[in-house]
Amino acid sequence: MKVVNGLNELKKSGLHLSAVTMGTFDGVHLGHRKIIKTLLNVGIQQNLHSVLVTFEPHPQLVLGKRGPIETLTTQDEKLDLLQKTGIETVVVLEFNKQLASFPPEEFVREIFIDQMDMKALVIGYDHAFGKNRSGNKELLADLSQKDGFYFMVVPEYRVNDHAIKSTSIREELKSGDYSQAKKALGYNYLISGKIIRGHGIGKTLGFPTINLAVPPGKLLPREGVYSVNARFDHTLYPGMLYIGGRLTFDDTAISVEVNLFEFKGEIDADHAVLELTDYIRSPQKFRSKEELIENMKNDEMEIKRRFNNQEAVS
Repeated sequence: MKVVNGLNELKKSGLHLSAVTMGTFDGVHLGHRKIIKTLLNVGIQQNLHSVLVTFEPHPQLVLGKRGPIETLTTQDEKLDLLQKTGIETVVVLEFNKQLASFPPEEFVREIFIDQMDMKALVIGYDHAFGKNRSGNKELLADLSQKDGFYFMVVPEYRVNDHAIKSTSIREELKSGDYSQAKKALGYNYLISGKIIRGHGIGKTLGFPTINLAVPPGKLLPREGVYSVNARFDHTLYPGMLYIGGRLTFDDTAISVEVNLFEFKGEIDADHAVLELTDYIRSPQKFRSKEELIENMKNDEMEIKRRFNNQEAVS
């Protein structure tokens, strides 16, 4: 997958005979992947190069009309997920107020047609862009007739009568409905970040941890204990994750720390990706250090039991 960053790179990219889709694609969830699969099929049928146009930062962070937002994916996470879809080229455009005020007709003609030689455009049913979000499916259908490109709208994607949307996935992660969030995403939620030095409390409890500094704006799900696979140095390590304050020690600062079950030695990596497999329990303040240790042992046994059951099923 080729990544093109910004309009200047786009002008030099030499894209031609393109089938294009556009959107924020935060989370790259099942609804997004339905759009992408449709685009790829159009590309195959019409012998076109598949191009996905996305924006950084998230438009809502710039426009702020619906209040602050935490994103399901960092830019690197999004690109890693898109890499697995089969998209040939991803164009990342800087989203700013100038781009937001672009008349949609000019956006389509000057960027999609002139810079990408677009011959087909595929969008989701509720996508809108440009000045006052006037670039909707009705306007695009009209443009497709005037400018001679194929146009297709992908209908709403539902699972068990549940609409798949980034907004609802954020709400599910925050409320603790992790099972539903996973179904909508189609994969285990990801948290990636820089490995940092912690306070060393886990080591004194017999559960040494690696601590992550999560990028600002990345959504952290409901606080508590999760089963995870931690990925670094191209290897997956099962373990248990805790998100929250160290309540037993009267420390309310939120930390993200992982105890790895099968890792020995020192960690050379400076970055890790966590795949959250299950939500285990909410945070608790224990009466003593000993009670905390006993509960951590129980958490470990429960998580290992779940991992073993998953292996048996697979």
